[in-house]
Amino acid sequence: GLRFNNAVEWFYGPMRLKYPLKRAGKRGEDKWTRISWDEALDEIAGRLSELKSSYGAETLALTAGDAWLNPDEYKARFLNLFGSPNIIGPSPICMGPRGLVCDAILGWSPQFSVRPTTKCVVSLGSTMDITRPGVWQTFLKAQKNGAKLIVVDPRRTAAAAKANLWLQLRPGTDAALLLGMINHIIQADLFDRPFVEKWCHGFEAMAERAKEYNLDKVANITRVPAERIREAAVMYASHNPATIVEGMGVEQQTNSVQVIHARCVLAGLTGNLDIEGGEELPGPHSAVGLTTDRQIELLEVLSEEQRRKQIAYDRFKLHSLPGQELLQKYIGTKAGERGGVHWYKGQAHLPSVYRTIISGKPYPIRALISSASNPLVSHPNTIMVHRALKATDLFVMLDLVMNPTAQLADYVLPVASWLEKPLLYSGHGLQDGLYGCQAAVPYCTDQYDRRNDFDFWRGLGVRLGQKSQWPWRTIEESYAERMADMELSFDELCEVGWIRDIGPNYKKYEKQGFNTSTGKVEFYSTIFEELGYDPLPYYQAPPVSSERTPELAKQYPLILINGGRSMEFVHSLWREIPVVRQKHPDPLIQMHTDTAVHLGISEGDWVWVETPLGRVRLRCAYFDGLNPEVVHADSQWWYPELPGKEPFLYGLWLSNINTVIDDDPEVCNEIIGSWPQRHTLCRIYK
Repeated sequence: GLRFNNAVEWFYGPMRLKYPLKRAGKRGEDKWTRISWDEALDEIAGRLSELKSSYGAETLALTAGDAWLNPDEYKARFLNLFGSPNIIGPSPICMGPRGLVCDAILGWSPQFSVRPTTKCVVSLGSTMDITRPGVWQTFLKAQKNGAKLIVVDPRRTAAAAKANLWLQLRPGTDAALLLGMINHIIQADLFDRPFVEKWCHGFEAMAERAKEYNLDKVANITRVPAERIREAAVMYASHNPATIVEGMGVEQQTNSVQVIHARCVLAGLTGNLDIEGGEELPGPHSAVGLTTDRQIELLEVLSEEQRRKQIAYDRFKLHSLPGQELLQKYIGTKAGERGGVHWYKGQAHLPSVYRTIISGKPYPIRALISSASNPLVSHPNTIMVHRALKATDLFVMLDLVMNPTAQLADYVLPVASWLEKPLLYSGHGLQDGLYGCQAAVPYCTDQYDRRNDFDFWRGLGVRLGQKSQWPWRTIEESYAERMADMELSFDELCEVGWIRDIGPNYKKYEKQGFNTSTGKVEFYSTIFEELGYDPLPYYQAPPVSSERTPELAKQYPLILINGGRSMEFVHSLWREIPVVRQKHPDPLIQMHTDTAVHLGISEGDWVWVETPLGRVRLRCAYFDGLNPEVVHADSQWWYPELPGKEPFLYGLWLSNINTVIDDDPEVCNEIIGSWPQRHTLCRIYK
């Protein structure tokens, strides 16, 4: 692919960080002094020790990000041993809803198990061809065998072009659509009655709730014709095995939990759970001898007193520690230690933590360490994030390249890339496979001095009194020990690259039930009920929408979605590589031709995209694969060619759509804290 073919240029790119840097001027002045790793770790540990003595361990927060390439379990281990419950990241809008809700309803999260024998796939807010290319290639094989494809997406994608049915719904209404399908499947008696009667909890209550979503009502909400919703329900229910592949399109909205809950109900209604080619539930890697990410984290050392200090502990409770503890109670006792990394740990709420840093309430958070993330570009409400970073007493940045967030740090530390470090990856504990690889090149030479993430967290931990809890000198030693009870070693795994360590074992529920409190698929969620939430899925109009804020909608008449994946970039990375950038040189706003012409905008015009939070400039691209009321913006944009010092910050404020995305906790999903990344009202003008 494009990025793989240009890996060497990226590796030696001018923006790559080579040596540890310490701020030499004011924050944002782009003045640095090169220091050694030992000096950096000594100084950071000293500052953390001072701040902990003054404010308590909870004064430190960590950010998480691209966990599939970074050993976040060691980051969590350090933080738990330090005594802080405050780790934040994108999990409320990225894999968190999927992982946590499926765990609560099904007792385990399905892997994306499209097989050549699969008869129907529902692509739910997912650009499978880009984000899950392996799944997409397998589907194409299944399609040759007659498999059907239903695509639910406001935007025409490659998958939509190949679909038997494309349901082009209004952004933010997925929950209503799925509830309408549920209602029709029940009313038309298309469900798997024997499975539902024996293995599903709360069917009668679910059926009553679903009656509120007749097809005409749902069509009015979603703008999808009732007949097409009916056709989708029949197609899905009558082609087994079937599976649902959901993506960020549904996780990045305020109905995220309800959408995932409803997709679990659909799978249960049709008996598509834990069968080959359906929703496969592989179970824990701990069962075959692996010490999982979750076990490495050492959550158990964090005291009850410190847990309760977690920001938003008693809010968004499926995402915070109360939900973590309930899931562990049922899954851990029935299936064994769960896998997964930070989103299973029970995170603090990202928008709430930034507000705590600024306000000092309920207590001061004075230190922040950011790794595998670029918060100023990647997190919502950029002005809020900027204020928070500037308000800290200590801000440390671990990253691959110099970027806008790093410019505000006290220390910028160069971490090893995917080419420079080994990896042991279990698909966040959700998949049946185990991946392993060795570093391709050294992370320290006479041209640069980088470290992998493990080295940093261990080095910091040892300096802060955690030495006995870090028995491994290197990450390779840790990986070897974690696989000591398996049939092959870490080195042997790396030789083959991948193994299916959890063999096919379907319908496990017939012997052990599902890993929930009732032992069944919980249409009516006992965990949601225990946490104080509605135990059934429902639809609620987005908090800022024509239904709930009609006067505001008159001022901002367009629905803004953003974040559709591109082949050129990975989140905020790769814009600094000229050969890649020339394939996608400008940030684009896709608009229906009729909408653009009505506004006097020509293709290629630079336009302002404005929401109540502010405005950014993007370049118009005509695209008739959107409804006229919907526009789509590129996300996480910055300009590496512009100056790094403030106020420029590499053009952070010019085109980064997160600048105008609201993350007010009052508009976030009440159960998990997802913010409205995919349905914001806006207006556009030249």
